[in-house]
Amino acid sequence: MIEKKFNLCGIDITPALPLSEICSMGVGGNSLYLSRVKTLDQLMKAVEICESSDLEYKVIGGGTNIIASDSGFSGVIIKNETSQITIDSARGRVIADSGVFLSNLIVQCASQGLGGLDPLYGIPGTVGGALINNAGSHGVAISDFARSFTLMDKEGPKTYKVEYLEPSYRKTKLKFVKKKPREVVLSVIFQFNSRKQEEVMSDLKKYKTIRQERQPLGIKTSGSIFSNPSGTDKATDDKSKNLSAGFLLESSGAKRLSVGGARVSKKHANWIENFNHATASDVRKLIDLMRESVNEKYNIILKEEVEYIGDWDLSSDE
Repeated sequence: MIEKKFNLCGIDITPALPLSEICSMGVGGNSLYLSRVKTLDQLMKAVEICESSDLEYKVIGGGTNIIASDSGFSGVIIKNETSQITIDSARGRVIADSGVFLSNLIVQCASQGLGGLDPLYGIPGTVGGALINNAGSHGVAISDFARSFTLMDKEGPKTYKVEYLEPSYRKTKLKFVKKKPREVVLSVIFQFNSRKQEEVMSDLKKYKTIRQERQPLGIKTSGSIFSNPSGTDKATDDKSKNLSAGFLLESSGAKRLSVGGARVSKKHANWIENFNHATASDVRKLIDLMRESVNEKYNIILKEEVEYIGDWDLSSDE
């Protein structure tokens, strides 16, 4: 029945697709269905079908920043592959669909002599996910340049100023919302700075080099596991507030930790690598060990940046 509803609307839907194939960590059991949407109209219709059918659903972008359960997800994973970008270079105004990859947006803006989010270049994931998580790096967050966004709720699309999200360090009020119907980000309007194209491109090369030097590439990961306890990634004069999650983990010996096919990266202690067919259970157990190692040494409890999705039985090993 659900497949027929999607097909009648011309929307792709596939049964029983492994989440390990669409999430960057490479773990997770089957979703009941996977739907790939290419336009905002398809995205809204897919959500409407799930809501009217009382079927659980989750909208994802690039599949980063997510740990999917070994038991899978008993609903529809809606993979947002919308890709429209509209650039008004004269005004510095840019409109991007929520499914646009963040780095793609940054490069296209740079080619038009627009900058601002340059430090975020190389962060995996999409514009929608980045906005919900208030992604950032080197003291710059996406909410610094987002001016407004369009949100789908039970009454249809509405446009809000970015302040509606109450953005703070690595989160907004939409990050952990469980209520139904859920609010889904459709598009974002940015205001960027006019700069010389060659200067912006030079900065992008610099930030790309930094990421290549400091972060594991070419292996299955989900990005940073924990947020910085200081609530910032910007250095301050108060040295006590400059402790990053990576520093705390490394100095507590977390790089020695591994569980099953998952290990803490030797390149960055706040990253987990799926190096040998890890399970979601391996990853979650390793996250707990990492948190414990910091708590034992510093009496600081780190909080995850990653989101757990799917059917988790926390009373068992998973």
